[in-house]
Amino acid sequence: MREPVPRHRRTVVYVSTLCALAGICIAALYHAAPGVTLQQVGTIAILTSVALTADGLTYELADYASGTLASMPYLAAVLLVPSWLTVVAVAATSAFTIRRVKADRLMKGAFNIAQATIGMALAVATYRALGGVSLADVPSPTFLHLTHVATWPGLGAALALLLSNSLMLGMVVSLHQGKTIRQVWFKELPRIGLGTVVQAPLVFLFAWLYVAEGPMAALILLATMLLVRWGQMKNAQLQRVNRQLLELIVRSMEAQSRYTSGHSQRVQRNSVFIAREILKLPERDIDQIGVAALLHDIGKIGEKYSVILNKEGKLTPDERLVMQEHAPDGADLLATMATFSEVVPLVRHHHENWDGSGYPHGLAGDRIPLTSRIIMFADTIDAMTSTRPYRRALTAADVRAEFFKLRGRQFDPKIADLLLSSPRWEELFTETPFRIIRGSLGTIPVPVETPERVTTTGSIKFGQ
Repeated sequence: MREPVPRHRRTVVYVSTLCALAGICIAALYHAAPGVTLQQVGTIAILTSVALTADGLTYELADYASGTLASMPYLAAVLLVPSWLTVVAVAATSAFTIRRVKADRLMKGAFNIAQATIGMALAVATYRALGGVSLADVPSPTFLHLTHVATWPGLGAALALLLSNSLMLGMVVSLHQGKTIRQVWFKELPRIGLGTVVQAPLVFLFAWLYVAEGPMAALILLATMLLVRWGQMKNAQLQRVNRQLLELIVRSMEAQSRYTSGHSQRVQRNSVFIAREILKLPERDIDQIGVAALLHDIGKIGEKYSVILNKEGKLTPDERLVMQEHAPDGADLLATMATFSEVVPLVRHHHENWDGSGYPHGLAGDRIPLTSRIIMFADTIDAMTSTRPYRRALTAADVRAEFFKLRGRQFDPKIADLLLSSPRWEELFTETPFRIIRGSLGTIPVPVETPERVTTTGSIKFGQ
C-alpha cells in the first residue's frame, strides 16, 4: 500500500503549479494585447506607488488573514489599464513586499506572488470579456457615464478576483493543515471577501476622480481612507494592550494557587465550545461568553482568598462562605471598568443553581443568565477533571454521571440533555490550543486550531 504524500510535499506541488499558471496567465494576456502606451505606464506607476503606501496599513480580516486598502488602487488599475501591464505590476509589488522573508518562508512568498498574479489576471480577463474598456479612453467621463460603461465588467472583475483568491488560499490552507476545502472556505473565507465587496463603489469613485479630475483628486480620496484606517490600527493596538493586561490579571490571580493554574482558560474554552457547537448561539453572544468565562473567577484575586486557595484539605464551613464571596467580588471589580459592564451580571451569577440553591442571590431557572448557566457546566467539568490533594481527577464518565444526576437541580436540564446526547461530548475533555477572537468587548484568547497568520497586498494571502 502506498504511503500518503506528506502535507508539505503536497503544498510545494500546489504552489509550484500556481507559479507556473501565473506565468501562463501573463503570457496569455500579453499575446492577446501586447501594446501599451506611455500614459498607461505612468498610470500603473502611480497606482503601484499608492498601493505600496496603502499596504503599510494592514487591518484584521480573520484569524489567519489581514488586508489592506491596496486592493482599491489595484482594482482601479483594472478599470484604467486592463492589460498584462497591470498584472505584472501586481506581481512585482507582491514580490517587493516579501523581499525580506526568511528562507523557510519562501514557499509562502511564492504562493502570495502567484496568487496575486493569477487573481489579477483573471480580473483583467473577466473585465475585458464582459466588454470593459479603459476608462481613460471613455469620452465625456462623467461619473454616471463611467459607471454605466464599467459597472457590470467591473463587478465581474472584482468577483473573479475575490473568488479566485479565496479559492487559492482555501486550497493552500487546506493542504497545509490537512482540512477539507469545505471546512476552510465555507466557514472563514467568505467573511474575508466582505472588504472587497464593500470597497467596490469606492473603486468606481476613485477611478472616476483619476480620469475626470486627475491623480491628485483620487489620491486625496485614498488619503482620507488611509487616515480612517490609521485610526482603526491605533484602536487595534489599544485592544492588544487591553488583552495583554487582561491576561496578566488572570495569570496573577491563578498564580495564587498551584491548583488553579490554567483553570480560567479551560473554562473559557469549554464555555465557548458549548455555546458555539452545542447551543449554536450567535457569534456576538459567543464573544461575550468568552470574556465572561475568562473572568468568572476574577474575584479570587483578593488577599482573603490566597490562603484558602492553597489549602490542601477540604474547606471548613466558614471557608466555604468566604469562597462564595468571590462571585460578587469579581462582579463588583468588573463594574468599575466600563469595558466589562456587559459581563458583570454573568460573572456575579455563575454559581447560581437551576433550583435556586446557589449563590449569591439564589436565582432559579431562566432568571439565571444563560451565559452563567453555560459557565456553570464548564466550571464543573474543569473542577471535576482536575486533581486535588483530597481526591483524584475524575473521568468523562464521572462527569456525565454527575450531570445526569444533577440536571434540573444544579444544571439547566435543557443544556444538560443537549450535552449528554451530543456526539461531540468527548471534545470537552480534549486539550486544544488558543487563538485570539475580537469582539465588541475587546480581544480574548479562545480555543481552536490556529493556522498561520497571513497578510495581503491585493486581497488575501498566505502566511508570511
